[in-house]
Amino acid sequence: MKLKANLDRLENLEHFGLDIESELSSMLSQELSKSIDAEIMRKLFSDNKLDKVNKILEKIKKFNDKG
Repeated sequence: MKLKANLDRLENLEHFGLDIESELSSMLSQELSKSIDAEIMRKLFSDNKLDKVNKILEKIKKFNDKG
């Protein structure tokens, strides 16, 4: 009975031009993309790598200050 009511609600939304499957797929795709991007950023800017970048920047600054 509850399933029938939910299906009726979905049909009502489709009647108003909303494609629920497409909307949910789009939302899932966006969230997956955000998650992948966050993981890439986390790996790129991990503390260890950030320390190395800062050390390199310090050496460059010292070199430029001497010249």
